[in-house]
Amino acid sequence: MTQREMSTESALPDASDTAVLSAEAKINRERMCQYKILAVAFSYPDNSFFGHFPDLLGEKQSLMAEYDRLFRAGIVWLYGAEHLVENEFQRANILSDIMGFYTAFGLEPDKERPDSITCELEFMYGLIFKADRVHQDLVAGNAEDKIGVCRDAEKKFFTEHLEPAAKLIAKKIISESKNSFYKKTAKELLAFLKSEKKQFGIVAVKNGK
Repeated sequence: MTQREMSTESALPDASDTAVLSAEAKINRERMCQYKILAVAFSYPDNSFFGHFPDLLGEKQSLMAEYDRLFRAGIVWLYGAEHLVENEFQRANILSDIMGFYTAFGLEPDKERPDSITCELEFMYGLIFKADRVHQDLVAGNAEDKIGVCRDAEKKFFTEHLEPAAKLIAKKIISESKNSFYKKTAKELLAFLKSEKKQFGIVAVKNGK
């Protein structure tokens, strides 16, 4: 995913910086890093992937084979629309809505469908990144308004697009894969989705969804 003003491929925050951050800022930095790590985890296991997960280099061939089997052969689609829509009209609407979010913040997918889980995770990373950058430069008179816009977009995008799709994708990975990395990552994604719901103050309904 690319952007005119900043790149979500930029370096993750330096852990040494967190000592001078507020409690809220620390939480948001941790959230931002988790979104980035998950986005990479569900990307193809190429050189960029192993740059984030160097300990897995010895498993490169098995990870590539499992990625191809699971995600490229269509056993588990990493595209939200494949799990959430029933017809082409709904598909067009959901893809259009997702692109509307991206366009509003100057982002666009790079060689991926907009409903790709990697793009959606990257987008959440980008929203937190933008708010964090604005927070560091409170000289601007409308800084708080800009931060509010990003926070509102985080909750809305998470609720309407990321969480419903990611939850179904993660559960299917757990049921369809025996690969320890992908099963563990899917479980971590489910746990993170739950923590994000608490972060946004989203109350679970009685059936636990």
